[in-house]
Amino acid sequence: MGQLLACGSLPVAQASDTVQPGTTRKQFIIRSNDMRSDDFGALFTQMFGNLYADLPPLGDGISIGGVYGRFEGMSVRRMQYRGDFTIVLPTPQDEITFVLPSAGHIVFDQRGEAVGGHQVGLAVDKLDIRSVRIADGHAQCGMSIRRGLFVERLSTLLERPLAAPIRFEPVVDLGKSAFQGIRALLEMATGIEFDQLINSGLLMPARLQEMLVDAVLETWPHNYSEALHRPQPALAPRHVKLAMAYIREHPASLVSGSELALLANVSLRALQEGFKRFAGMSIVAYQRQVRLELAHQVLQRGEGSSVAQVAQGLGFSNAGRFAQYFQQAYGVSPADVRRGGLK
Repeated sequence: MGQLLACGSLPVAQASDTVQPGTTRKQFIIRSNDMRSDDFGALFTQMFGNLYADLPPLGDGISIGGVYGRFEGMSVRRMQYRGDFTIVLPTPQDEITFVLPSAGHIVFDQRGEAVGGHQVGLAVDKLDIRSVRIADGHAQCGMSIRRGLFVERLSTLLERPLAAPIRFEPVVDLGKSAFQGIRALLEMATGIEFDQLINSGLLMPARLQEMLVDAVLETWPHNYSEALHRPQPALAPRHVKLAMAYIREHPASLVSGSELALLANVSLRALQEGFKRFAGMSIVAYQRQVRLELAHQVLQRGEGSSVAQVAQGLGFSNAGRFAQYFQQAYGVSPADVRRGGLK
């Protein structure tokens, strides 16, 4: 569930906590043109928990205005700040933050500085952020999205687990027309006209989340952009089909590339090139993908006495490494999938 925090028109913050007939949650709509930072922090904690409660006060002369909404696995915002300040973030979250500035500057310290400003957008891995500096009357719209939402959606679109973590282009030119669609979605989500819909039930926040995830995957460059937009490959030649079929029929078998090449009656080099061209990955990566797909299916059905037993049955000798591969591929842990399958 999520609520919307909107800072816009009233000099004193107000919150509605009445439940309307037919709704499934409380409504929280708070508005203020220019809220002192400590007041803003207190209201944030009241509504969204103590996510940032341990941060020290920002000091006098700092004010925050705008709109902030936090939903399951995602937050959206349209904010403006008065005064320059730096905050050191608490325990990092497994989210990716996208910032589309319209004024001033925002500086992330994340193994080196990333500076966002007018027409310069940022994609920042929150696990890497040490501190954030706001300067020069910064204003922005933006969002933070749980990494697993991207992984789940991308693996569905590509019809396979992800072979490597998704990595977004860290700095983009917001002057390109493609990014106007993301900005428009964020402005809609944080606009006054959207309050009634976003606060009245669960459907609209879920749809908004889906729209933003798809818009970012479609627009913001990342290491899977080419695969996502690539046309369907031509039919694989016979030797590649033979090797793929053998891997799928014997998923727990740790057959080598040389053995598969011998089976397909081609050289190892020819088979390797065939997999790269028609499967888009190496032989080893394809083997792991097949085993992960089967593991996901088994766990979804609630079969197997444990995650370790499922992993071992599909040729993963190290349960910890299996869990790591699975999380990377699907954005959720194998234990969580199994718990869902047992319900």
